[in-house]
Amino acid sequence: MGNGISDAIKQAGVVGAGGAGFPTHVKAESRVDTVVANGSECEPLLHSDQALMLEYPKEIVAGLEQMMQATGASRGILALKARYVEQVEAFRMLLSSHPDVTLAELGNFYPSGDEQSLVYETTGRIVPEGGIPLNVGVVVDNVETLYNVHQAMKGIPVTERTVTVVGEVRSPGVYRYPVGTTVADAIRMCGGTTVPDVAVIDGGPMMGRIGFGLAGVIRKTTSGLIVVPADHPFVIRRTLPVNMELLRTVSMCCQCRECTDLCPRYQLGHDLEPHKVMRAVITRSENPPHQVTQAHICCQCGICETIACPLGLSPRNVFAMVRRELAAKGVRNPHHRKPEQVRVAYAYTKLPKERALARTGLSQYDGHSPYRGPVSGVRRVELLLSQHIGAPAKPVVRQGAFVNRGEMVAAPPDGVLSAAIHASISGRVTAVASDRIVIEG
Repeated sequence: MGNGISDAIKQAGVVGAGGAGFPTHVKAESRVDTVVANGSECEPLLHSDQALMLEYPKEIVAGLEQMMQATGASRGILALKARYVEQVEAFRMLLSSHPDVTLAELGNFYPSGDEQSLVYETTGRIVPEGGIPLNVGVVVDNVETLYNVHQAMKGIPVTERTVTVVGEVRSPGVYRYPVGTTVADAIRMCGGTTVPDVAVIDGGPMMGRIGFGLAGVIRKTTSGLIVVPADHPFVIRRTLPVNMELLRTVSMCCQCRECTDLCPRYQLGHDLEPHKVMRAVITRSENPPHQVTQAHICCQCGICETIACPLGLSPRNVFAMVRRELAAKGVRNPHHRKPEQVRVAYAYTKLPKERALARTGLSQYDGHSPYRGPVSGVRRVELLLSQHIGAPAKPVVRQGAFVNRGEMVAAPPDGVLSAAIHASISGRVTAVASDRIVIEG
């Protein structure tokens, strides 16, 4: 059953901007006591949320209070890093007139933006294994999501995305692009690349997706475009074929358990011990079975791969393969225990963000990323029908139709989890394909 706020959010196509794109109207229909605004932006090299918090602090606080109203929450928490001095000060001045909202200043560690880590840091509650913050009475929303919630309450749908563009580009910075802008056009508007052959990381270096060349489009969940040489060691390591990953695991893993000791989920008290999952893969054994199914509760943060393993192995990639195999066998996650407390070493295993960046080998791209605002001149967009968790949106326009910016072009199917898609520029619909709608201005 929806409410006025959730209905407006659904109509506007708001999804989680800081993760996989969970439709926000579903969160707005839940009942919790706390809503946390996630402004920690823990991925190295990204500055999108920091720029947005400086530009639109009032709107973000308003969106937070609207989510509190929708969910019945009595408490709101704005969580961001203490080192974001300007943003902290902007919010502190605002919150003097918002007694139900408090400020939580976090340390500069990775992955502080992981919602399970964030819930513990801000409320002291531990989310169960394989669970979500709702299980402990909390909703977590990224600050851009909350900005979009506020816009939705004014009848303005999601048509833009704040994106950090850094690396081998001539004018790095934080831009506001129409959703569906091609990566090639986005990079061209930054002055183009400075090297001929590039790979582009969609998101942050720790958890982002890597593609070669300038293929792809900006989605509602695209927080960054990091342009690096295609032959960069980081790219080669992250794109190693799965069969090579398995061969390296079988021949090299020494069971040192560094991956376990630095695992954020393990330190939260979850029964996830990556070295034991690796052992099960090496021995081809499913006994005891819980050593294999632990892969279900890996958050794919990449600490094991980038920082922990002294041999350069990737438990993350191995776990992703194991999860696919378990899914093919119909084996669902059996891990749902709720820890009573975090492990003793929790406070001593928070990894400095700079350390994470250094281990990626991308420190040379770390620097000032000025906010450059909305771009102009985008004449063609490709709106993916599936840029959120759930079923693809269903086109409601035909090829040849003229649409205005903000007009709904794909609606969520009835009875399933999905999100609406809106035209991000005005123009003519030149293609309605199985996976996207193309609009040319």
